[in-house]
Amino acid sequence: MSPASSRLAVVYNPTKVGVDEVRRRATARASRHGWTDPVFYETTEDDPGTGQAAEAAAQGAGLVIACGGDGTVRSVAQGLIGTTVPMGVVPLGTGNLLARNLDIPLDDVDRALRVAMTGRSRAIDIGEVRYTDGEGDSHDDVFLVMLGAGMDADMIAGTDDGLKARVGWIAYVGAFASTLLRGHRIRVDYSLDDGPRIQTRARTLLVANCGMLQAGMVLLPDAVIDDGLLDVMALRAKGAIGWAQAGAVLAQHTVRHRLSALRRRGGSTHEPERHETRPVDFRQGVAVTARVLEKPAAFQIDGEDCGDVSEFSARIKRRGLTVRVAY
Repeated sequence: MSPASSRLAVVYNPTKVGVDEVRRRATARASRHGWTDPVFYETTEDDPGTGQAAEAAAQGAGLVIACGGDGTVRSVAQGLIGTTVPMGVVPLGTGNLLARNLDIPLDDVDRALRVAMTGRSRAIDIGEVRYTDGEGDSHDDVFLVMLGAGMDADMIAGTDDGLKARVGWIAYVGAFASTLLRGHRIRVDYSLDDGPRIQTRARTLLVANCGMLQAGMVLLPDAVIDDGLLDVMALRAKGAIGWAQAGAVLAQHTVRHRLSALRRRGGSTHEPERHETRPVDFRQGVAVTARVLEKPAAFQIDGEDCGDVSEFSARIKRRGLTVRVAY
């Protein structure tokens, strides 16, 4: 390892439980694995990690470790786009969705640091999104796992932060039940690549780079994090029968994943068939555009509440980020 590439940077969210352990163990492990003493960067409310990661890369860091929740990880990733610097992940949040999808150790700071410092580098896709909020303002962002408009975003917005800090992802269960009882279907119009526009009413419209959620639930079994494709899911369940059918489909996905069944690897479908009666509809493509046709809907990116959205477009950047994972 050259002197330049052995420079280590750690970007951490100081509000998370476990940051003192991160600083102590990162310093202890660095010399053991051939890295320089780490340079620590704290995130701020104004800059949750993007500027710190970009500065670390500009200063010659050979590895930048993101320590925090999915928001911190996403922000650090954004700061590393366009560089060749790999990102390590020490999950300290509630969802830790990227870590789950890449089998990065959860609830074990030392093991996660070891993977970051000694693991292999894996190139993964990163999603780029531009969205217009309910006030008509445009925003550019990235996502590593998934974004969504509708019920899933309502659930995230309705989850108490204090409860999340105390019980973790289980806090989402109550918010999900509440959203399910009072939730409504949104009217959306979307298309993938050069395909026709699809107009439907859906509980939620999800655009994903990978498909695993908390507790090992697999929402989109064909979503592969380095296949150069976005996976789009419209959940249209209506009534008890529709929800039962949708639940059966999603449960089957989790079983398939756990049994390591063969995944379908098809390319994007430019002329998708319309299946308006299906409670859950899945499609794949490189890019997607969507409009909410009535009032703006709740919107989330990688589990972070982003307010309301009236329209958005997303595109995959194939293997645009390098992440350290276990051998």
